[in-house]
Amino acid sequence: MSKRKLLMTAIGAGVTYLMRNKQARDKVISTVSNMVKKNGSSARTARPRVEVSNQEWRN
Repeated sequence: MSKRKLLMTAIGAGVTYLMRNKQARDKVISTVSNMVKKNGSSARTARPRVEVSNQEWRN
């Protein structure tokens, strides 16, 4: 079996499991939600991007 087919089978099995098991589905949703919130807060505190024109590099 190719790696791609194996990957798709694993994803399908995981989706089927989550569709049938509400407790597991809620846990995954909670975990993903917490990860998004955690990463979103660090994005707001990132330093602003500095734009530099080509003219400044040539001189």
